[in-house]
Amino acid sequence: MQIAFVTLFLGLTLGSYPVELAVEGPVAAVELVLDGAVVGRIEKPPWTGQIDFGKTLVPHELVARALDAGGQEVARARQWVNLPRPAAEVEIVLEGGATGSPAAARLTWQSRTGARPSSVRLTLDDQPLTLGPDGRAVLPAYDPGSAHVLSAEVDFPSNVVARRDAVFGGRYGSEVSTDLTAVPVRVRRGKPTEASLRGRLFAGGTPLVVAAVEEDPAQVLVVRDLGAAAGLKELGDVRQRRTVQGQGMGQRLSIEPDYLRYEIGLRRDDEVLFVWPVPRRFSGSGLPAELFDWSRAFTLRDGGMHWLLTRLLMPGGMAGKQRLADAVAVAGLQAVSTSRPRAVVLVLGAAPEDASRYDPATVRQYLASVRVPLFVWSVEKPAEKDTAVSPALAAWGKVEDVSTLTRFRGAVARLRDELESQRIVWVEGTHLPQSIALGPGAAGIELP
Repeated sequence: MQIAFVTLFLGLTLGSYPVELAVEGPVAAVELVLDGAVVGRIEKPPWTGQIDFGKTLVPHELVARALDAGGQEVARARQWVNLPRPAAEVEIVLEGGATGSPAAARLTWQSRTGARPSSVRLTLDDQPLTLGPDGRAVLPAYDPGSAHVLSAEVDFPSNVVARRDAVFGGRYGSEVSTDLTAVPVRVRRGKPTEASLRGRLFAGGTPLVVAAVEEDPAQVLVVRDLGAAAGLKELGDVRQRRTVQGQGMGQRLSIEPDYLRYEIGLRRDDEVLFVWPVPRRFSGSGLPAELFDWSRAFTLRDGGMHWLLTRLLMPGGMAGKQRLADAVAVAGLQAVSTSRPRAVVLVLGAAPEDASRYDPATVRQYLASVRVPLFVWSVEKPAEKDTAVSPALAAWGKVEDVSTLTRFRGAVARLRDELESQRIVWVEGTHLPQSIALGPGAAGIELP
């Protein structure tokens, strides 16, 4: 008995869509369940139906249940909608030592394209391990009575990254558990631990089991309006030069190319990636598709936020209209996949052009549902009282003015504060982000 989805919802999905399933064996009916509620029933071939994902862009769990003549489930298939789907995967295998406790970890990986990885990293409780050519690492001494987190990250060409997090030790013993959900929390006071968070996180009214708490470097994904280039360069004009204007003395600013290169940045190991706002069109398996590419990861060792924003150019050969809101939604999707402290930054010019399919309000709501903080910055000088702000800028709601170097510094500082406050709490099971809530007694922490 087997059931599988023929229709795969690989992109961001909203509204009504057809769905097709492949069913083998004596199945009397297929029941479609969306987020725990039955939304359809198919009783004969062809096994096709319709799913309405609603008018709000949020993550979903879609389950197809194959039923026998008595209504009993005999097989099921599941896929997550509006959540990351990996282009590559990595697995962690623990190897026991003489005492039976894990003594080594071995990684196996695979990418859709069969590409060889450009780098492979494995950490134990945030400490890097040395990997051999066979993807194996010997574990250092550890306390078997406490839970420990192994994190593997494998980089492939075209900025494809596979990540896997696993926990072992403590009540898990020598078994490794990868059926975990990463929950970002903001810490306002104290230091959260597994014990202090016990009974504080819930999903559907049920308390969640906290496996571990981690403090990792953050990842920030930046979407930059192509029309913001001039305003960003003005922020970097730091050498003053006097010019004669009538009878008074005015000042004009000129550019110092590498001034402030390593200033106005995030923490040393925080990563910044740029999501290009113009999608690349391609055809795979005969189906037209669009892909928003992103840059490699940059850190403060490359340069600060202003230096990156003014020096990093979108690759050539990407033609078409920019789609800022759609790119922000993709950035949010990518941020979730990292299981790290995260944020998305949108940098806008005076009158941003946007040919997106999704409107800014829908995208803001989506990022809130997946718990990814969104910062919207404008390099445009504040409008005079009698001058209206452009509708494209106003559509984003709360927008920070970064039109001066002082204001830009302040915006980056607020972004850094947000990242510093975040911790990742690993809970057992697989849960939709919007289903997780804080319970009573969770003082000092909040959900983004």
